[in-house]
Amino acid sequence: MKRNLFIIIFVATNIGFFFLQIRKQMLFIKESFRKQKNERTVANLEQKSQEIMNQLYTAQNKTDIKRYAREALHMRPVQLTQLKKLSHDHQ
Repeated sequence: MKRNLFIIIFVATNIGFFFLQIRKQMLFIKESFRKQKNERTVANLEQKSQEIMNQLYTAQNKTDIKRYAREALHMRPVQLTQLKKLSHDHQ
């Protein structure tokens, strides 16, 4: 009787550990996929950040600013003869 009870408990325990091992593996795989997805997201965000920084540096380039002012805004450089002096007469 004791031997049968021991065998039943032993088999039940082994089955329980077997299912716990499967659960552990499934959780490990799930977290591995989550980590991989997060790493891809980080890589994409770093790439976008680099692109934005490049756009910022391009926008700060003086020749590009002048070209944008001439072409898009139709501005012309100011000549010294076009400048007028304003007097501050207080009477």
